[in-house]
Amino acid sequence: MDTILYFQPPQQPYVPAKLAGVREIASRRGTHVQVVLQNLTAKLIAELSEFWNAIGAIVECATRTTPLDTTMFGALPVVLFSPPPGQRVAPALSVSHDSAATARVAARELLSTGFSNFAFVPAPEPNYWSRTRERVFSETIRKHGGTCAIFRADSPPEILDGEPSSIEWQTELRRFLRELPKPCGVFAANDVVGETVLKAARFEGISVPDEMAVLGVDNDERVCNRCEPLLTSIDPDFRRAGMLAAELLLEAAAKGGTPPAAGRLHFGPLRVVYRESMRTGGLSDKRAAEALALIRRDACAGLRAERVAAVFPCSRRLAFARFRKATGHTILEEIHAVQLETAKRLLETTDIPLKALSDFCGFEDPNSLRKFFRRETGETLRAWRQASRKSGALRGRR
Repeated sequence: MDTILYFQPPQQPYVPAKLAGVREIASRRGTHVQVVLQNLTAKLIAELSEFWNAIGAIVECATRTTPLDTTMFGALPVVLFSPPPGQRVAPALSVSHDSAATARVAARELLSTGFSNFAFVPAPEPNYWSRTRERVFSETIRKHGGTCAIFRADSPPEILDGEPSSIEWQTELRRFLRELPKPCGVFAANDVVGETVLKAARFEGISVPDEMAVLGVDNDERVCNRCEPLLTSIDPDFRRAGMLAAELLLEAAAKGGTPPAAGRLHFGPLRVVYRESMRTGGLSDKRAAEALALIRRDACAGLRAERVAAVFPCSRRLAFARFRKATGHTILEEIHAVQLETAKRLLETTDIPLKALSDFCGFEDPNSLRKFFRRETGETLRAWRQASRKSGALRGRR
């Protein structure tokens, strides 16, 4: 049986959903997935490739700060998960988290609290995804008239088990949070940073979420559920990431190692998982908050306004009125907003055929999506994709 080698270095975070996505695609092709929890060496790759009859490899690179030497794989096709900038993949296959899209979701969620003051706390160790989240989040907040403070430590901390351990760094963070104008919405670079922010807020006597709303990234339940209060987090679409990686690898293997034309793909945020560190949409009407969470979770899964209205313990007409009073929008407008954002993200970051895009955005057929998108943006799906790709290419040359 053919095998995909899935290299999960022991010092890097393990994401079960990624592996599940890889296995889902592999199982359809009758291919085995073998997880390897060891550090990479050319000798190890060669031995495992021969033993398992490997047709390719997938490697987790999320915490790497330097490029991986892909010559270790020889002629074996390889897909890298979130390689660092400057990585020259041979063949050119990678699947990366769209940190810019995640930052825009974070800005939208925190802006919905009604606060006008915001802050970003970066990862303690310098890395490209934290810098991207910082830049896009702060730009988006300022475009909407808010202020955004950025935490800057005088000296980088030591990192122990992924957490900043130095007293100096912790002290600086507490001072930063103490001096922020309140109420304030804080976007943490990831869940580990979010946990550190919540600890610092507790020591400073800052009330969460009343004085400070805190939002993380990764939806790592081991971290989010041990926080006090529990941490609200953006859940990336890790399962889709795994599926994309497996599809790329199997396509390359079928072509004798030749990389597909679209060999560098991105996956975006899936949903926001609300916990105690942030009120759902910042709404005082708890039923409206539940309805908003339902929309943001299922808008692209065929969600109807009637199902959303059923969240309210009242007539449909009154439910529609309560939702509009709480959010300033109708239920249908909120559903359409999520569908439109999803369509734009998929056009910008994937090569999904236009005729198949409607399946991912909750529309019954491609023609309905085409008409909706043209009405909302004034552009066709194809024109939007071409413009976004051109813009991305220009940014890459700067």
